[in-house]
Amino acid sequence: MSNTIALNDLRILTVSGPERAMFLQGQLTQDVGLARPDSTLLSGWADARGRLLFAGHLFTLGASADAPLALLVPESLAGSLLKRMQMYVLRAKAQIAVSGLAVYGQYGEGNHMEPGTGQQLRYLQDERRRLFLGPAGAAVDDSQQARNNWLLADIRAGIPAIGTTTSGEFIPQMINLDLLNAISFSKGCYTGQEIIARTKYLGRIKRRMLRFSSASAPPLPGTPVHAARGTVGQVVSAASTPEGSELLAVITVDDLPGPFFLDSTETQQLERLDLPYEVPV
Repeated sequence: MSNTIALNDLRILTVSGPERAMFLQGQLTQDVGLARPDSTLLSGWADARGRLLFAGHLFTLGASADAPLALLVPESLAGSLLKRMQMYVLRAKAQIAVSGLAVYGQYGEGNHMEPGTGQQLRYLQDERRRLFLGPAGAAVDDSQQARNNWLLADIRAGIPAIGTTTSGEFIPQMINLDLLNAISFSKGCYTGQEIIARTKYLGRIKRRMLRFSSASAPPLPGTPVHAARGTVGQVVSAASTPEGSELLAVITVDDLPGPFFLDSTETQQLERLDLPYEVPV
């Protein structure tokens, strides 16, 4: 249990009912038919402008034939996402709710909670991390440092997080969802699809998410990124390190290779770091 942490800033949004898959297929960027009970898929939900309301994990809550589809969303967005998604249900036979299950993260290969205590899922394709869904109150590490380390692992993997300040700011390709296999370009229509597909077929993406380090404390999501000509991007997420911080930021590609700064006086310089996947810039 020592490698298990409480992810208290995450909630599970469930979609149940006989038409749950049809409903979500018309909303999410991911192919809902690929959802599984033993691993998560990254997905996004966009508005009609193609701007992401959130980006999170998709899976099934259980393995039964009628298991609800589930989305892992930030606690800060759970209420607003629930209300907005309910507006789109209309006559579909689907019910949306926020689950009372708690979310835990696990580190280490072969690390498991006690049998029968909840659902475990592989965290995307990362064999070293798993999610555990179960009752609240488990005796696990609920420190801010543990949560920071989980976020830092996401940043180093190039996995974006959308919060209240960045919801509605980015099209999926800006935060590399196409490079993370989180967009299906072969399924039917979904909200924002026309803009997202057009962006793909126009070719080069003008803004892309990149990874950086800074000697400064972690900047807040939405913090502007500056270059010689002014503001050229914004921070997506950031976590502390012994040297300062690491972060993901969406940057205007034409301004590469920089230099980039977190302040307009150009004292807090960013150093670009590699991502585990190639970003076409």
